[in-house]
Amino acid sequence: MTSFGIMQSSFMHEHHYIERIAQEGSSLGFSIYRFLPDQTPLDDIRGLTYDHSLQSWKKARFPVPDFIYDRCFYRATKKESQSFFVKWLKNQTKATFLGYGLPGKWMIYNYLKTDSVLRRHLPKTFKLQHHTSSRLLSDWFENHNTLILKPIIGSQGNGLIHIKKTYQKISLQINHKGNVIHHTYDTTSSFLQFVNRLLYQRDYIAQEMLTLLDENQRPFDRRVVLKKRSISKWCELGRAMRVGKKHSFVSNLHSGGTIEHDEKVALPSELLLAADEKITHLAPHVATLLEKKYSPLFELGLDFGIDQSGKVWLLEANSKPGHRIIPRQVNYPALLFEYCSSLLNEKEGV
Repeated sequence: MTSFGIMQSSFMHEHHYIERIAQEGSSLGFSIYRFLPDQTPLDDIRGLTYDHSLQSWKKARFPVPDFIYDRCFYRATKKESQSFFVKWLKNQTKATFLGYGLPGKWMIYNYLKTDSVLRRHLPKTFKLQHHTSSRLLSDWFENHNTLILKPIIGSQGNGLIHIKKTYQKISLQINHKGNVIHHTYDTTSSFLQFVNRLLYQRDYIAQEMLTLLDENQRPFDRRVVLKKRSISKWCELGRAMRVGKKHSFVSNLHSGGTIEHDEKVALPSELLLAADEKITHLAPHVATLLEKKYSPLFELGLDFGIDQSGKVWLLEANSKPGHRIIPRQVNYPALLFEYCSSLLNEKEGV
């Protein structure tokens, strides 16, 4: 029997999604396991096994699964034990990871901007470093009054910082676990000291703040979820508008954003139609490029912005997207096992 393991940062995460995977996989004849990366490499792994007859989990020790689906959301730096265990799984066992994931935002940006098609759709971005951040930020605010800072490693909108400079002050909005914290600095020097302290905690990029608002002044983006159905074929599973609160600067669902039907977003229909045509062309292009550099990949969430002129911007690529935008009629968990079967057939030369 083929075994399928789900690696998680916590057994509390994505409960409904994991249950669906377990029910679907076990009904297809897979042995389903869950485990955490906080353990020592051994022949057996500690975790949970799914009992299909009881539809429940129980503690177990089991061999390294044939397939591993990594749904861990690591912090900026993995614990040394986690890093060692994951490297062991990838390099010293026969397990097949559905995807290895993507590196940080700065590496992805630098890679994608080498492509002549995508270069025109990437916001101006630079990396903040201790010895250059003061000069770079001072130069930026000579000609601009807004900027957004993003953690290089991070997800769910945590740590995003919106900066607005006026003649008298610099105002900050910091997104922290869905709550927005406000700070104001009366002098540039005190603001730059804040940035230097911030960079001791984690690495950041700075990105131009695009005007990505609907006609009701709500921030929004266009999320597209793609998945591989076979070793070389990407398909789109869904796309939807994520809309933030009025006067907010984020549309992320974990930060109070909602998924809305296209017709309820205050945008000219012809503008959205033209942007969607461009996104339909760009999304598989991005997936193919990333797969060339960071193989193996299995699923991607791509966030596109549409500015008031209708121009499309690629804001972010995420290798562990959520699944709330995927239509209910799409049996997404079944597609996981379809992909595993295609990999098995590939190995066996079928």
